[in-house]
Amino acid sequence: MTQRSRPTSDPDKIIQAIKQMKHSTPIKLSELLILGLLSHRSLSGYEIFRFIEKKADSSNAWLRLNKTTVYNKLSRMNEAGLIRLLERIVEQNKPPRTVYEITDEGKEHLKHILLSSAENPPGIFVNFYLDLPFYHILKKDEITHILQNRIVQLDILIEASTLYSAIMPDSLLKILVDSQADMFRTIQKSVRHILERIEGDETAEFFNIGEINDEKIFRAMETARGRQGSSS
Repeated sequence: MTQRSRPTSDPDKIIQAIKQMKHSTPIKLSELLILGLLSHRSLSGYEIFRFIEKKADSSNAWLRLNKTTVYNKLSRMNEAGLIRLLERIVEQNKPPRTVYEITDEGKEHLKHILLSSAENPPGIFVNFYLDLPFYHILKKDEITHILQNRIVQLDILIEASTLYSAIMPDSLLKILVDSQADMFRTIQKSVRHILERIEGDETAEFFNIGEINDEKIFRAMETARGRQGSSS
């Protein structure tokens, strides 16, 4: 059973912890995404670009990487020994595709990125939710340590938001601060649930990022809607 953390009530400790998190090193988005995707399976540059592009809709445009950035980063990573060229596929009437795979050095670099980014504020989605699919490369005790640390960080952020709200006049800013605290609580609930799951599951399968077929999802939704209609 996961032990719940106990938040601090010392304002000085809260301020110190927030300052420490604000001065943490931001992750390099392109390195995280490219190495993370290659840690699951071998991919061509175009496949990496298309995978990221499909995830970068209007609600999370910060995720978008252009094609030139992906190809340039792949070239530099190949030169640095983080990835290697697996095969070059030439098909009629199609541009040639260069398929890459991650090296042992690349896996170690990805682990360093994930463990370092664990010190960043968990309220920023790119610093937490984006990391999660690549945790399969970490040992279970490393994942557990990161998630337990997240819970403590979130306790601090929740309490800090509560303190800010208590001294603010009833205004728009107060509502936004309260909403932020609610967001931190929601994230923390997810973290606790993930922590409980991985304590009993094999991490490699749990963090799988296989493609989800939208058509199958839509058909399943229609079927579920039909069942609800017939039972009402």
